[in-house]
Amino acid sequence: MKKGKRILSLLLATLMILSLAACGGTGDTTSSGSPEGNNTSAPDVSGNEDVTPQEATYPLTTEKKTLSVYIRDNSSGVIGDYGRVAAFQAAAERLGVELEFVHPTTGGEADQFNLMIGSGKYPDIIVWEFSTAAMGLSELIDSGILIDMDGLIRQYAPNYLKVLERDPSYPKEVRSDEGKYQAFYTFNVSIPLSSGPVFREDLLAKYGLELPKTVDEWTNVMTTLKEKDPNVSYPLTASKSYVGEVWFRELLPAYNTRTEFCLGDNGQVVYGPATENFKAYLAKLAEWYNAGLIDPEFMSNDNKALNAKIADGTSAVATMAIGSGIRSITENTRPNNPDFKLTGVAWPVLNAGDTSSYVLEGGVAHTSVQAAITSSCADPVLATQVLDYFYSEEGGNLISWGIEGESYTVENGKKTFTDKIMNSPDGRSASEAILDYALPVYGFVNAMDNDAYIQMNITLPEQGEARTLWQSLDSGANLPKLVVAQEDADEYRMILNEVKTYVQEMYIKFITGQANLDSDWDTYMNTLNGMDLPYATECMQKAYNAYQNR
Repeated sequence: MKKGKRILSLLLATLMILSLAACGGTGDTTSSGSPEGNNTSAPDVSGNEDVTPQEATYPLTTEKKTLSVYIRDNSSGVIGDYGRVAAFQAAAERLGVELEFVHPTTGGEADQFNLMIGSGKYPDIIVWEFSTAAMGLSELIDSGILIDMDGLIRQYAPNYLKVLERDPSYPKEVRSDEGKYQAFYTFNVSIPLSSGPVFREDLLAKYGLELPKTVDEWTNVMTTLKEKDPNVSYPLTASKSYVGEVWFRELLPAYNTRTEFCLGDNGQVVYGPATENFKAYLAKLAEWYNAGLIDPEFMSNDNKALNAKIADGTSAVATMAIGSGIRSITENTRPNNPDFKLTGVAWPVLNAGDTSSYVLEGGVAHTSVQAAITSSCADPVLATQVLDYFYSEEGGNLISWGIEGESYTVENGKKTFTDKIMNSPDGRSASEAILDYALPVYGFVNAMDNDAYIQMNITLPEQGEARTLWQSLDSGANLPKLVVAQEDADEYRMILNEVKTYVQEMYIKFITGQANLDSDWDTYMNTLNGMDLPYATECMQKAYNAYQNR
C-alpha cells in the first residue's frame, strides 16, 4: 500500500537523522565561558508573561568571545563571507563578540543544511527558514539539536519583544501553538509582496488601449495587441521558478483560488488545484492558449528568456518582480527605446467592481527566516543578547544602513545612502556596493527598515507605483503562513511532494490541450485523492485552526 510504504520510508529517514545526531553528540563550538554578569543557562521563566526582560550593557563581555553562525549567503555568492560586511565588524566591536559565519555553498544549501544537521556537529547559531527543513523548529528542539529559547527570549531579549508589539500579527506568527518563543524571527515591515502582473503600457498606448481590470478586458487587450502589433506573437508569457515550477498567477484571484492550500468559498482550507474554482481558472487559460494569447514556450522559459520577450515586444504581459523584472528590463531597454514602459496592474477580477486581491506563495506572513541557538552553544545567554542587539535601533541601523558617514548620511532625521553606494566609483550597482557595509535587502535577523529597502531596491517610479498598488489590495484566498503539527509534518511533506509533481504535470497538459478538462478532470481528482490529499488537507486545516487559537 502506497501510504504504508511512505510511512516506512519516513520512519527510516527520521531514525537515520536522529541516530546521526546522537552519534555526533554536540560538536565543537567557538564560544567559551559566559560574559560577566551572565550565567551560561538562564533561569526557567518559560511561559511566564510577567517576566521583565533585562536590558543588556555593552560590551557584553571584556573577554574575547566568538559565536559561530550558520547562514546562507543570500547574495548568491557576491558577499562570500558576511564577516567582511562592515556592519558586523562594527557590531563585534560594540558587543565584544565576534561572529564567525559559516555559509553553505550557493546552489546546494538545502542538501548541505541536512548534512550539517545529521552530523551532530553544530554552530552556536543557525539562521534558516526552518519551515522548509526536513525537521521543523519543534522537532529540532525535541531532538536536542536546538535549545528551548522561550525563557531566554523572555528574559534577555527586550529589543525583540518590543518589535513584537508593533503589529498584532507578529506574536501569532512567532509563537508555537503552545505559546512558546522558539527562535528570533526576521520581520518584514509590510506584506512581503515583490511581484505582480505587469503590462507593456507603451504598447497599449500605441493602440489606444487602457489598462485592463476584468478578465474579459484582459482578453480584449491581449487579442488587440496580437492582431494589431506585428511584433507581439503571444501577449502573455511566464517562466519557471527557481524550483522548476511554472504558473500563470495573474488569473488566480479572479477565480478565488491558489496553486497551493488556500481558503475555499466556505472559509475552510482547501487545496486550490483540487477545486472547481481552479478548474474554471484552467478553462480560461486553455481558451487563451487555443486563441494564441499564451506563449507556447511558457513551460521552458527561464527569467532571462521572459525578460527578453517582454523587452523586444514578442510578449507584453507577465507576472514579474519589481527589481529583477520591472527595473532590470526597463534599465536595459529604455536607452534604445525611450517610450518603453512597464506598468503594474491590479490582479484581475471577474466582474467590474469586484475587490481585487493579491497572490503570495507560502501564505501571508510578516516574518521570514529565524535564528535559533543550538545545543552546541556554550553560552546561550550571550548568544541571545547578541541576536537581540540587532533588533535595537542601533543594531538595526547597522544591518540596514551600514556606517554613518560612509554608506549613509543623516539630515533632518532622514537617512540617505551616499554616492559611494548609489553611484559606485567602481561601476557596481547600488545593491552590490551596499554589501560592503550592510544587508538592507538580503537581511540577517532584524526588523527590516522600509526606507532602506525602498532606496536600495526601488529606483524607478514604475516600481514604487506597482508595489503600492499590489500591497493595497485584499488578501483574498491567501492563508496566513502556517506550520503543520509536528506529528503530521513528515507525512504531510511526503504527500505534498508527490501531489505537487503530479499537479504541475497535469496543469501544463490541461492548458495545452494534452488533457481535456471535461473528460479527464474526474481521473485527475481521483488520482489526487489516491495520493492521500484529503489527509494533507486535514493537516493544514488543523494548522489553520491552531493559528487562529494562538
